[in-house]
Amino acid sequence: MKKINIEMNERKGEFLVGLALALRASSLLFGKIAMRSMGPFLTIAIRFTIAFIIIAILFRKSITKVDAKTLFHCALIGATFFLAMLTEMMGLKTTASSVTAFLEGMVVVTVPALACIIYRRLPDKITVISAVLCLAGVALLTLKGDHIGFTKGELLVLLGTVWYSLSVIVTDTAAKNDDLMVVSIYQLLFIAVFAYIGAFFFEEIRLPQSGTEWGAVLALAIICSCVGFTIQPFGQKYITAERAGILAVFNPLTAAVLGIVFLHEKMTPAIIAGAILILIAIVLPSWIQERAARKDQTKN
Repeated sequence: MKKINIEMNERKGEFLVGLALALRASSLLFGKIAMRSMGPFLTIAIRFTIAFIIIAILFRKSITKVDAKTLFHCALIGATFFLAMLTEMMGLKTTASSVTAFLEGMVVVTVPALACIIYRRLPDKITVISAVLCLAGVALLTLKGDHIGFTKGELLVLLGTVWYSLSVIVTDTAAKNDDLMVVSIYQLLFIAVFAYIGAFFFEEIRLPQSGTEWGAVLALAIICSCVGFTIQPFGQKYITAERAGILAVFNPLTAAVLGIVFLHEKMTPAIIAGAILILIAIVLPSWIQERAARKDQTKN
């Protein structure tokens, strides 16, 4: 059998990263469908059980390369990811997926803010500008008539961004010297375990009630978790971190388009204006860093 050799380059790397972000953005659409009959705990539990089984089979050699310390790190990361996913899903039940996607752009503020608190350092000017733009965008997204107000669902989504930011910092500090493949596999397992515990205490154990809902759960597990999280590292290997940051714009844009097309969500002028500000806030730091890097290359 002839071996197929695919030569990677920067453009193909950008395509893979953009595709991964777009696929993962579809989780908001599929999550809305899956939760028609199931609660958020059980939706997360089934999704990550399937994802863990698939990834564990594909990378079974990494299953045994684990020790107690790494498992503890995986549990910590899994706990923060689980809380991020849970609050996102709970908020998604009453919040439009398009609005949810752009509110999650607040990570451009929450990650640096938490890093400043934990590492005791001041943010740079670009981070402050991005934070101001992002906060202005969130204000427009949550505009109700002539006043700004958060719904319970919107507050849960914003809480989810805080948990996600914590998961980024925990991953960076706790698992810095661990095998990333091992961490990737076992964090899926711990997310599923925590979700099953929550489902047992707080939800009625109920499987998807239709083929559409089963399809949504399988899409969450395979498309969003397995494929989305797996292909991004391969693509990111061939592009700069700044370029990957710019491509992050695909996440909220894809979620918004899917919400409008399939869930018939409406985009008001205030939501559109808020979304634009948040997109600028997401792209701005990476764009400035990339320009500076290109200027340095030109000088050299």
